[in-house]
Amino acid sequence: MEVYEFKKNFLTRLLETTNVLNGGGTNIPASAIRSEWTNYVEVAVEPTGWQALWKASRPVCEQLSVKYPLVVLGTVDQVLFDELKAIFIIEAIQDDDVHLPEEQITVDLEELWPLREQNNPALNVNITADCIDKLRFFYQHLWMPWDNDGEDEHGWVDKHLESRIRFCHDLKNKTMSRQLSSHALALLAEARYIQRKRDFIEHQLSEEEDQVEEDDGDNESSILKDNRSSELLQLNLRLNTIKNEINILENPVMRNVFEKVRFGVGKAKGEAPMSYIVTQAVPMDKQLAYLQSAKEMIEPEISVKMCDSLQHALDHCSPDSAIFLPPYTRQDIKFLEYLNGGGSFRGVSSADFLGEYDQAIEENPTIVSKNDDSVLLTIDGDFTLENIRLDCSNVRTGVVIKKGNITFRNCYFVGDPNSTTKQGVVIFGNCNITFERCLIEEFSTGIYSNHDCTINLLDTTISGCMTGLETLDQCKILFRSASIKHCSQYGLLLEDFNDDTQNNATEGNRSQVFEDFNTIEREEFTFEGSCEFIDNAKGNFVIRKGFSERFNSSCFVDENLQQQCDEEDGLEDSNCDTTNVSFCDNYLEASKLSSTKHISRSADTREEDIHSASDTGVSGSISQSEDDSSGYGVENSTLDVRDVKVPLHEVQKSGATGAGNETVDDLDDHVIEIDDTIIEID
Repeated sequence: MEVYEFKKNFLTRLLETTNVLNGGGTNIPASAIRSEWTNYVEVAVEPTGWQALWKASRPVCEQLSVKYPLVVLGTVDQVLFDELKAIFIIEAIQDDDVHLPEEQITVDLEELWPLREQNNPALNVNITADCIDKLRFFYQHLWMPWDNDGEDEHGWVDKHLESRIRFCHDLKNKTMSRQLSSHALALLAEARYIQRKRDFIEHQLSEEEDQVEEDDGDNESSILKDNRSSELLQLNLRLNTIKNEINILENPVMRNVFEKVRFGVGKAKGEAPMSYIVTQAVPMDKQLAYLQSAKEMIEPEISVKMCDSLQHALDHCSPDSAIFLPPYTRQDIKFLEYLNGGGSFRGVSSADFLGEYDQAIEENPTIVSKNDDSVLLTIDGDFTLENIRLDCSNVRTGVVIKKGNITFRNCYFVGDPNSTTKQGVVIFGNCNITFERCLIEEFSTGIYSNHDCTINLLDTTISGCMTGLETLDQCKILFRSASIKHCSQYGLLLEDFNDDTQNNATEGNRSQVFEDFNTIEREEFTFEGSCEFIDNAKGNFVIRKGFSERFNSSCFVDENLQQQCDEEDGLEDSNCDTTNVSFCDNYLEASKLSSTKHISRSADTREEDIHSASDTGVSGSISQSEDDSSGYGVENSTLDVRDVKVPLHEVQKSGATGAGNETVDDLDDHVIEIDDTIIEID
């Protein structure tokens, strides 16, 4: 069972989007963008009867009170073109423990991934999948929350399209500095948060206004309306500020000036390591006592700077810096860049979360996100956190670990007991993580791990989660005096993808449940000391047989953030995060679900596609992938919108004549001829 995947370079994205938004040759305003997409989708997408995977977004999972990530198999009953949605009939669910309240649900088109194998082979599903891929890329990367609020006197395509794609390219390839890219990602995340909150307040104000008219003007309701109006004004002002900064950052020339003004001169290479001490406003005696305690934790030869907050330190520190936090403080941060380089966060306190819980909660410093972000911290190298409380109640994922040797010592991870989607620690492959005297509570999943990882749980407790620890096979886990208890589903869930004839799981029941860890004979687990696994509702240890490939780690991170931050999943790649999905093997006679690239085929097959597509009125050839373009001698790693020596209006003009007229000449000189326009690729 395979789904479509398209890997496209940025020039292809530019041409595709320009072709969709050509507006019949006119430069359309922002208010007409959605109408253009509606018209295009109505022509290109099959209206009914095609099978797809629905990757439910995190807000949908929260609304349905089900675990995230959630992937559902089903059939599209009807496409609602005006709303860019589809009525989806549910046929199978990835997780056996998830039960949706209805068999039919309305979903966004961009959340659907069409299957390559269809019950009705006459459907043009390849064109449908390509159209949804274009729609998904546009609304996740190019469309900003304030675009609908802008004036329509200038055309959106000429004003924003090329600069937005270049901006995405620079974020993906990390051409900006660490501080600037972190600042840009934080602004984009905050803008989306403001948009959601603003829509909610506007909806409330509309309902209150109707109620006031019915009640002939209630004073208390009017006061409430005034408070809401004031908050709405503040949100609009902040969104306007973010808009102005993003407009500057989209311009590469102004970006450098902005960085110098905002962050000053960065640290030069080879400069001596620096430690940062975060201070607070306290009497002199307490301040001196705090500095003396911090001095005992710092090597004598290390230079030190003072900061008034953790956010200030993060804005100016280098990756290898050690940051010391004062006790009895709450540090609100907005930091979406990576932590690495052997740096550390250390609380200048000693209360133990396991032995002195009440005192530690009050004394040890707390790190929390300023707003409703996707991730609190992202780590992709060696790093240490010590004596820290990580409040993850207003983020979707606490800590994302991509690689490196990471140590958490006397740390407390706390989520939200009412959420079914929050994850504590998400671990990608090739990591070595140590939890020493840590406490993890109130998450949907306490620790989520890929294969090829080493996890050491030393005197660590996971409690009050839905699933304490979920991992794939071939992940080495050491339990030393560790405990997993009071989980509403599983204590430990192991997804086993190996073909094991000794497995006792039957075809009807793919899970093995163990209550005593001494009865488990798995090379992944090592138990030392007095370990404790109790009061986990559906089993202390569960080994579930999977029928799929190992998962793509990107399915654990919020879509928008992951596609902007993840170096492995480029913005030009519309990857299907479906490799962690398994369904019963009687559907479509398939036992595996994997993502495949949609690459070019033979000339005869391509001609058939073009002929069939011409009947629907859209360009028949699926846009070439990165693999296709390499066949023409064009290296995608060097292909950049900035290297294209052609004005945008010329590209738009050529796009209006149809992408099907593209030809390739003079391969040795790497020149692509599109109609009469020459594009030179350096």
